[in-house]
Amino acid sequence: MRRSVTSRRVLAVSACTTLTAALAWLPAGPANAAVSAQFQAVGQASTSSSCTLDAGDDASPESTLSTFSGGTRKHNVSLDAGFTNTGDATDTVNMVGNYSSTLKIAKKNGDLTSATISGKGSVSVDAAKGAATACEPQALVAGVSPMIEFTEGRAGWLYVHRQTVPKAGLALAVVADAATGNNVVLDAFQGNASDSLSRGFVAPGTYQSEIIVGLSAGNLPPIFLKGAQKSSIAIQFYKAGSALTSTQGSGKSYVEFPRSVSCGSHKATLRWKPSASKVAAGAFFVNGKKKASDSTPRGGEKIVLKHLKARADVKITAKLKLDNGGSATATRSYVPCKA
Repeated sequence: MRRSVTSRRVLAVSACTTLTAALAWLPAGPANAAVSAQFQAVGQASTSSSCTLDAGDDASPESTLSTFSGGTRKHNVSLDAGFTNTGDATDTVNMVGNYSSTLKIAKKNGDLTSATISGKGSVSVDAAKGAATACEPQALVAGVSPMIEFTEGRAGWLYVHRQTVPKAGLALAVVADAATGNNVVLDAFQGNASDSLSRGFVAPGTYQSEIIVGLSAGNLPPIFLKGAQKSSIAIQFYKAGSALTSTQGSGKSYVEFPRSVSCGSHKATLRWKPSASKVAAGAFFVNGKKKASDSTPRGGEKIVLKHLKARADVKITAKLKLDNGGSATATRSYVPCKA
């Protein structure tokens, strides 16, 4: 495994909600592993130079570091650090937090299929002088995977789904081409609750990823987070042309949708199920445009939708008229064949 291009330690974030990730250089993992991940839980308390850490306290606790190629690992961290202004003994700050985080790695045929990091916990900053403190305190607890190196043997898309908590959540996801260093996906966020989906196209090759979820708190304004605050980032690989969703709608009882569209012939082949005997007629649409129809549905027969665009998301819809006078609809979505 190559070393991370950023530093290991996640730095506390500023009051203006600018996320700064800094992860230290870590030992290289197995050089021949198709998938190899590093993971740990970390905490950090920081202040301005006018304040010093109380004796015996730890401002940067961390769990052990796991290096693994698949499965699930869990790590916890607790933060409890006090600081005192060197010029004013009444100006004290205490930062407390805990975080429990999990990283799940799944793979198929040696390639990464998904990587999901999640975590929950709490963090607080208690300044004796409130916003008047000169310490400028910042606290952070997080689950950190500073490096996941993996291969993809087929072209496709990496989808990154980010979810953060209502207060002071932070998240970072970076996926880069290991050969060029160019980013495939870059998603960074700090603030209130979020739910975001981003994606990037990957050719067969080796890639590196860094993912972080956590909580941050500062004294401007004072923040006290209590209870479980949960965030997650999920990275999922979809082969080019493959289905992004399962088939939706009552019409799926009558029509079988393919697992993927053909990126070679740019076709999608559907098939009538045996229950098609209850269907009077069907019309089939791609991204709202009618591509085919069938007025004599029979179980086992194919419906071929041609001339699909290689660089477009594909949504196939079947609109059916039933023998009993009713109707049914089914849809399924597919990722593009090319970027």
